Amino acid sequence: MQLIPLLEPIRSDLEQVARVLRAALAQLEGPLGGELRESMGGGKHLRPALVILVGHLFSAPVEPFQKLAAAVEVLHTATLIHDDLVDGAGLRRGRETLHTTWPVDVTILAGDVLLAQTAALVAALESPRILGVFADTLCTMSAGEIRQLLTSGEGHCSREGYYRRIEAKTASLCAAATEMAGILAEVDGTQIDALRRFGWELGVAFQIVDDVLDFVGDEAQLGKPAGSDLRQGLVTLPVICYLERAGSDTAVEAVLAGQRDEAHVQAALEAIGASGAVETALDEARAHARQARGALVALPDGDARQMLLALVEFVVERGY
Repeated sequence: MQLIPLLEPIRSDLEQVARVLRAALAQLEGPLGGELRESMGGGKHLRPALVILVGHLFSAPVEPFQKLAAAVEVLHTATLIHDDLVDGAGLRRGRETLHTTWPVDVTILAGDVLLAQTAALVAALESPRILGVFADTLCTMSAGEIRQLLTSGEGHCSREGYYRRIEAKTASLCAAATEMAGILAEVDGTQIDALRRFGWELGVAFQIVDDVLDFVGDEAQLGKPAGSDLRQGLVTLPVICYLERAGSDTAVEAVLAGQRDEAHVQAALEAIGASGAVETALDEARAHARQARGALVALPDGDARQMLLALVEFVVERGY
């Protein structure tokens, strides 16, 4: 399943979002600005699409939603820049990450500029409530990254710890996108709660599938080597599901203990692939997708809601 055909009905909105993004990056001139603009054009744009579709859901004027969608995408890009630097990731979407082609101090400041641009875009909407959600989300994402760094050497990640990490990393931003869009549409509290729950559950499902694809996805589509998370010692849900079945003294345990040569990594990948752990993790993603679909019941029916349902389907079935 491909995302671009699903978004064809809102293509003109997303093109306008792209123009707002280019204007937001105008302060970063020269090759650095060009590289950032090019990198921002290579993502799925799932989060901006969520904002635009919420606007359509309530038949609201489109321009403010285009600005909010741009703000959400700039925030997402800024956090990826910082995350890639902290994690030492060399590739993102098949491209070299910013910190591998530019000095570290320049990379940090580029991410900071994008965060400032996000704040400016949100402030221009003149909604203290939206600004408050933005600030809370940025704090949640940053605190989650700090917590991950400080606990990375404390042994295996529990299921609770894994969910706490992905909720801070991915679910919080998707939930913020739909919640801020609901506030912008001036809908009632019950509908805003439903929008936030939809975004949250969709974000959890999205990240679980991302983690699954790290084991079974096509490397050309992933834009990074298979098993990249495991090679970095990052414990994701497929690994947790495997360890719950296999116990200790496994090839996976050896990799997590630091034996990350290619032979050990390949043995671990094969063991996880043959164990059924991937399908178990996918079942959990599908359960969260069902929760996301359930949240939409409280929202107006129509083409926009059908597109949101299609996005849920895309999230859990992409790459298969």
